[in-house]
Amino acid sequence: MIKKRITKDALSLTLTPNKSSTVQQNLIFFGFLSVLCLTFAIGFFVLGATMILPFAGLEIMLLFIILRVNRNWLNQSEKIYLDKLYVKLEKGKNDITFDRFLSKFSVVDHKIKKRIFITGNNQKVEIGSFLNEEEIEELIALLKKKVQDLNFS
Repeated sequence: MIKKRITKDALSLTLTPNKSSTVQQNLIFFGFLSVLCLTFAIGFFVLGATMILPFAGLEIMLLFIILRVNRNWLNQSEKIYLDKLYVKLEKGKNDITFDRFLSKFSVVDHKIKKRIFITGNNQKVEIGSFLNEEEIEELIALLKKKVQDLNFS
């Protein structure tokens, strides 16, 4: 998802992954899977298959690990601020500032999907890796238009 704020002299973008469900909805879904797994495990335990319990415990532990990884992935964001002199990128806990005239945006078209990089200060940083194809195209168009506007103003 792209949230944009465009002014005459600057462009501010906030990039976040699409969220089809909330954290609470994910907790309910994975909780239901855990209860289902425990129900089957207890049922088999009652029937005498005691070796099912450790595997059920591993499955529930794996479900909670997946939930945590999913939540961390959904909470990532990138902020890009482009003005006349600088390009500022906030990616996670890292803040990187590039001189706009000594940096460039580049698009690499892989067979699977396009990737956008900003290069400068002897660094090459990918931006918007979690965006879908339509959002990447929108991001490319926004960056091209603003860079052109800033170059001719």
